[in-house]
Amino acid sequence: MQQNKLASGRVRYFNLWKGYGFIAPENPTDPDVWVHVSALEDFPEHVPYLAEGEEVQYLAEPADPAPDGTPRSRASLVRPGADRLVGTVSDYGFQEGFGTIEVDDGSSYFLHHSNMLGGGLKDAEPGDQVSFLPGEGGGGSNGHLPSAHAVKLSDPRSQLYRFAEFPRDVKDWIEPLAELAEPEDWDFHHELKGAGGHKPVLRHYVERTFARLEEERDRGRNTIVEAEQDGNRVALFNTGLVTVEQEPVIAVFDENRKPESSSPWWWRGFFASSDRRISSIGQLPEPADFLSDIDELFIRPGDIEGMRVDFEHIVRDHLDRFPEHVRSNARTARLVLQGDLENLPDRLRRNYKAAVPQLYRGAVQILLPLDLGGERGKQDLALVVERTSSGFRANTVLGVDLAYRQSRLIARPDSEWLGQAWLENRPGELVAAA
Repeated sequence: MQQNKLASGRVRYFNLWKGYGFIAPENPTDPDVWVHVSALEDFPEHVPYLAEGEEVQYLAEPADPAPDGTPRSRASLVRPGADRLVGTVSDYGFQEGFGTIEVDDGSSYFLHHSNMLGGGLKDAEPGDQVSFLPGEGGGGSNGHLPSAHAVKLSDPRSQLYRFAEFPRDVKDWIEPLAELAEPEDWDFHHELKGAGGHKPVLRHYVERTFARLEEERDRGRNTIVEAEQDGNRVALFNTGLVTVEQEPVIAVFDENRKPESSSPWWWRGFFASSDRRISSIGQLPEPADFLSDIDELFIRPGDIEGMRVDFEHIVRDHLDRFPEHVRSNARTARLVLQGDLENLPDRLRRNYKAAVPQLYRGAVQILLPLDLGGERGKQDLALVVERTSSGFRANTVLGVDLAYRQSRLIARPDSEWLGQAWLENRPGELVAAA
């Protein structure tokens, strides 16, 4: 490789928090090239980083050999791939997995989660800045919008990480919270088993709770407190979790004095509300309010009987979420779904707790259990039901792991169906969790 010629490759791995990763060269026989965030130039993103799968150009130079003597290279200059556009997400539904990107020239592009760069669960919020490669048509409400490919978020951090900087290893701050709060299983067990990193349900809970607290603070509630302690500025919020003694668990942050950080606060720790280390702070923050309109949390059997269900969209776009025995045949999947929906009103009459609320985009939705003939004794999917001005409507389904993660934000689901289905179906574990 010539010293002054940029090579092409794709990002194989990049750790946003640690600021380094590896590029897989275009030639598959060449070894990966180590890259540090300081080598990035001319990228449009607000936060300098690389996304897994992103195409880049780079200049490689020799680095120290591996411990076994294998030669290694590092990137001294990294630039984005050519022909990328910059736009803004105008709408996106995480549950549906698609949305729209608007560009300054007025053009629109269809955004599908499968075309987003990075690992793990793909998500975007309206207003997010993105860069992408324009593609051919085939998406949007009329099916004719050009598609956006290799979509990369300008700032992939959630509101929590824009607010505060945390230790680079997620275990260093998630584990203390799990140990302080009431014991709970925070891992995935079914369709997302092994995904999401360390205690993914707990991490999502804290991230989404903080987003709710920010919304409520903007409306005047005392949810994120800034105060002085021993002459220093601190910030606090109520996690909504409690200790085994039923004391609220408070997240505490010190002012971030690192000049290179884009977050104003630095995580200090989680503390019980009576902990002497925060006793000098006069007013502790209020928890998030998910129950201001209690009627939104309930659905009645008669509501289900008159509910509109978008069978075509559910089966066409989410067939991969159905049990394996019907996944290969869309017509069979639809018939099985229609048949189980006839049983839902009676299921709800027998047990009102079968309807589990979740919060999505600031609105309460209801999750209803679907038994589509998969593993015996286990609900297969959750039907997502939303209230509209003309009645109830169901447009999508969620796997059990995702349904539990979404519903856990409002409350820890009882074992009537979601809590029990979410755990491994081994009697010893179910008894221990009851």
